[in-house]
Amino acid sequence: MEIDLAVVADAANVSQEGKLNVMGVFDTIWAREFPFRHAAMVFVLRVRADFTEQGDHGLVVRLMDADGGQLFKAEGPLKVPQGTPGRPLKPHVILGLAGITFQRPGDYSFEVMLDGDHLKSIPLHVMKAPTPPRAEELA
Repeated sequence: MEIDLAVVADAANVSQEGKLNVMGVFDTIWAREFPFRHAAMVFVLRVRADFTEQGDHGLVVRLMDADGGQLFKAEGPLKVPQGTPGRPLKPHVILGLAGITFQRPGDYSFEVMLDGDHLKSIPLHVMKAPTPPRAEELA
């Protein structure tokens, strides 16, 4: 099993036809001050599996800071449905994150584990936004 897609975005959903819709993909958050509370984001994951991998698999997704501190953890089964030999299966997961607080600017990452194996790190950069000049500085 391998990761086919892993992104951070503003929103995601699945249509009635089963299409995965992802809106507002980003890898950088700009904040004026810290600690900074990010209102909402989603982590979208899609894996590629073959028919021999059907069933439940242990999925863990963690949002970590550069020092190894954990900001968020989601854990549960990734269900791979029955499939047809020769045709890949692509189950997906949409994790909603609301109110995550970043204590300081820096490099963060989403760490994806499946059945105890680390599959991927997805970087998320949190940056201090430049201070806009004051009106008297522009004159």
